Amino acid sequence: MAKKVIIMARINEYAPRDRNPHIPFTPEEIAETAAACREAGASIVHFHARNADGSPSHDSDVYLDIIRRIRARTDILIDCTLGQNTIKGDEARAAHIARMRDQPQDRADLAAVDVGSTNIDVYDAAAKRFRTTDKTYLNTIGTCMYLAGEMDRAGVKPHLTCWAIPFLRTADAMLDMGVFKEPAYVQFAFCEGGIVGGHPCTIASTLAFLDVLPRERRIEWTVTCKEGSILPAAAVALERGGHLSPGIGDYPYPELGCPTNAELVRYFAQLARGFGRDTATPAETRAMLGLPAA
Repeated sequence: MAKKVIIMARINEYAPRDRNPHIPFTPEEIAETAAACREAGASIVHFHARNADGSPSHDSDVYLDIIRRIRARTDILIDCTLGQNTIKGDEARAAHIARMRDQPQDRADLAAVDVGSTNIDVYDAAAKRFRTTDKTYLNTIGTCMYLAGEMDRAGVKPHLTCWAIPFLRTADAMLDMGVFKEPAYVQFAFCEGGIVGGHPCTIASTLAFLDVLPRERRIEWTVTCKEGSILPAAAVALERGGHLSPGIGDYPYPELGCPTNAELVRYFAQLARGFGRDTATPAETRAMLGLPAA
């Protein structure tokens, strides 16, 4: 039997609704979207807390409210973000994770750690200029170790996001140190739409990541793309035993008619079946990632 595919739906990030009106903002909208994505074939939902007007929320109460609402609706695994360059200070970035240590009933299953630093300014090729010049996504080695420690104490598994090959080499070093535990869940994050701080989403870029992926480690790897379709990377992932992390939070998919997250999950679930691979259930995903049973 072919290895099953873990689909993680990246449902909102900090995307606006002007390009796709289906982006969920409120806790209830996020919970409804999570349940719909589970029905469509996703086994993990990745979300960012948002205010009702769509602006980022960094309130730990909002994060925990979202988790409660998702748990009340579905058995999908929950993967939450940490504060990015919009939050200053490691403790502030992990404040909601620290709360989960004392409130295990509101705990996420996973949370994202970007294992390195990069510039996320967008280059406007038509105007031949960068739209901004000061947006560095800073994740020092110390920050990564601190975040890993907070997650370990809270019982939350890190998912390791790698924007470029040096990130993957850092993840390997930290696995070697025991900072992160195997089996690791590693995400190759490709970049399009003028973001030049990561690899473009191509077959060649995906193969370059795989060439560096440490063979001796237990790693489940997945692909996503910021501001672009994951299709080129998805083809490699489905052929080579990887997993998929699509979502309208990263890219509105106008070529697919600006779908809902659930419609996008259904599209990639069908694509996976075309490669002879069915989608993993939440219980199967827990086993693959070394997470405890629900």
